[in-house]
Amino acid sequence: MRNLTIKREKRFVGCAGKFKVYIEDPESNELVINYTPCRKIGELKNGEEKTFQIDERAAKVFVIADKLTKDYCNDYYQLSYGTEDVFLSGKSKFNPAAGNAFRFDNNNSEGVVANRKRGKRKGLTILLIAIIIGAIVGAVIGWGVFSNIKAEEKTFYSDGMTITLTDEFRKTEIENYTVAYDSQKVAVFALKEPFSAFYLPSSYTLEQYGNKVIEANGFTSIELKETDGLTYFSYKYTNSQTRQEYTYFAFVYKANDAFWLVQFATLTKNVNKYWEKIFDWAGSIEFTN
Repeated sequence: MRNLTIKREKRFVGCAGKFKVYIEDPESNELVINYTPCRKIGELKNGEEKTFQIDERAAKVFVIADKLTKDYCNDYYQLSYGTEDVFLSGKSKFNPAAGNAFRFDNNNSEGVVANRKRGKRKGLTILLIAIIIGAIVGAVIGWGVFSNIKAEEKTFYSDGMTITLTDEFRKTEIENYTVAYDSQKVAVFALKEPFSAFYLPSSYTLEQYGNKVIEANGFTSIELKETDGLTYFSYKYTNSQTRQEYTYFAFVYKANDAFWLVQFATLTKNVNKYWEKIFDWAGSIEFTN
């Protein structure tokens, strides 16, 4: 037997979720990832380092988000046969099309790169299908039967956060976010980061937290701003397949027990139409214990 140690570097991207660690095992039928039979050996929280006992044979080590997205939100490392202990490290990388998947460091073999490209294409297809279905359903509801009904305010509550949006929004689940709300034109992604869970000192100011988020996500030319009492930054993301550009408005908040990062996303071409509403929605956010 030998020890396999994996360190998950602490990142704000995907920090709320646990990654699952699987190892190739021809004798197991627990889970098949990319046509490879695997068995689970553990989980990794944000910033966590764990050691697992494995045998000497050559095998692939997979890190996935969950079973539902295992075929596109994954990364693997090919272990060689041997008796010496192995140390690996990696982190979650920002890429909505790939589910902000875990990526092993210094792991750029031809097979791994091809696997990442396949995963990105598949994840993008699933994402686009969801968007198309959502747009069709939204169009039917919004412009068909209810074409003459104006959207009304609707207040949502989750995990201590209250936000007032409209009845066009629906609560949904997005991996690695505390809560999310979706509509035909704007999406909201909220992440709660407790002081205790993620080693964020309560003494941090809102500006320190916001700048830490910017730094941790590698945004080199983005600055924290303040408008109408709201602290935020914005950035753009271009889908490499569809060439559509999205603008994200990321607002930071400090509650009694945690920092919150709440992002509003819309197509850049729609920013002028929705930015005032986005700031109104962001300004409606309140926190309770």
